[in-house]
Amino acid sequence: SFQSPGPRRVPAELSLSSTSIDSLSVSRIDRSDIDELSRKGYVVIRNFLPQDLVSGLRGDVSSLRSRDKFKVAKIGQDSTNFLNTDIRVAETCFIGPSKLGDCPDAFRDRLYATLDALRDDLSGNPALDEKELDTGNLIKAAPALDSSLFEMLYAYYPTGGFYRRHRDAIPGSASVLRSYSLLIYLNEAWKEDDGGELRLHMDSGGDFLPQGEDPNYLDIAPYGGTLVLFRSDMVPHEVLDTQAERVAIVGWYNRAVTASDIGELASDSDKMRAGMLLASAALVTGGLISLLT
Repeated sequence: SFQSPGPRRVPAELSLSSTSIDSLSVSRIDRSDIDELSRKGYVVIRNFLPQDLVSGLRGDVSSLRSRDKFKVAKIGQDSTNFLNTDIRVAETCFIGPSKLGDCPDAFRDRLYATLDALRDDLSGNPALDEKELDTGNLIKAAPALDSSLFEMLYAYYPTGGFYRRHRDAIPGSASVLRSYSLLIYLNEAWKEDDGGELRLHMDSGGDFLPQGEDPNYLDIAPYGGTLVLFRSDMVPHEVLDTQAERVAIVGWYNRAVTASDIGELASDSDKMRAGMLLASAALVTGGLISLLT
């Protein structure tokens, strides 16, 4: 479990762990980052992406929006996906090696290489095993991540955008395959008055603060290049109201589908689709959501 002493934020001047890289290399997290993720359930890494890549990806977002590649973002999982502007106001564009073939971009290719390396660093890493605190006995081994089920998108929040408190991994839906969630900010010259911070909730609740509990959260300022990585099943979160445009990369590393997952899915249509995925293990999906929504 993880707790903080109360509401707090990660300020600009706080120097968090990051790897110094040049424009031709791939960003990597180090062992201290892995240990922090294991201990807290989340880790924040300033300057994870170099600024030339951040700038290039921000330009890619502008180009794709001008070509009408972004869609109004919906909420929900699997067959229940729907539009609700009381909960979310944003636009999204799914990206990945098998997507946007008519809009190639070298900066996007560099991003894919970086996130592939991050997946390799997380997948089945014993440092991320869940263990009993007193005995050190294994509770659950860190999941092996399925490269074909990685979900990734650009998220664009206009002025007045937001995404209310929610979880990324919901029991009874295909999202339960999500093991780790990531967010990388692409903003330029962000100021505190611009809003749009990511708020990680650390109370005992899920989609809502439990009655009688005091708020307990961490606000993470959207400085370009910052990586936020957290356990999908462990950390409720939200995007606070924006007073300026906010741009980010959002992704989910998924474990493989198992036969027991199919039995736990809520709807017959989702069970059938997940069964097809399990039977076709060699299929490169280009994103779990594209198959299960």
